[in-house]
Amino acid sequence: MVAYLDSSVVLRHILLGEIAIEHAFAVERVVASELLEIECRRILHRYRLNGDLDDESLPQALERLDQVLAGVTLLALTHGVKKRAMEAFPVVVKTLDALHLASALVYAEQYADSESQETLLLFSHDEAMNRCARALGLATPLR
Repeated sequence: MVAYLDSSVVLRHILLGEIAIEHAFAVERVVASELLEIECRRILHRYRLNGDLDDESLPQALERLDQVLAGVTLLALTHGVKKRAMEAFPVVVKTLDALHLASALVYAEQYADSESQETLLLFSHDEAMNRCARALGLATPLR
């Protein structure tokens, strides 16, 4: 089994201490688009600039992010991923969500043809993304 992490799960873990991420790390492998790190770092720096994190809590949040990332295989935004993200989806999704979904789909397709037959679970707190993932045949354990 493979868990695909969306930024919403990582950020809720880092900022709010939410434990849903533990369910993702309970599976054999955790993957995410390289967008995950970019989005998370940008949001943490934005929170610092907006005063939601101070000079002391920002480094702590970045350290927690690094701890999460140490257990995640980041998937490159390949031409195939970008091409899939440009295509239609069964549900309206934002651009970055389309890139995450395309990353998950391309990863799942690569391993569907292999001997491993791994199941991909998409972990996100974004309802539109979850609806789209389910419409695409991906499992979404968070509701």
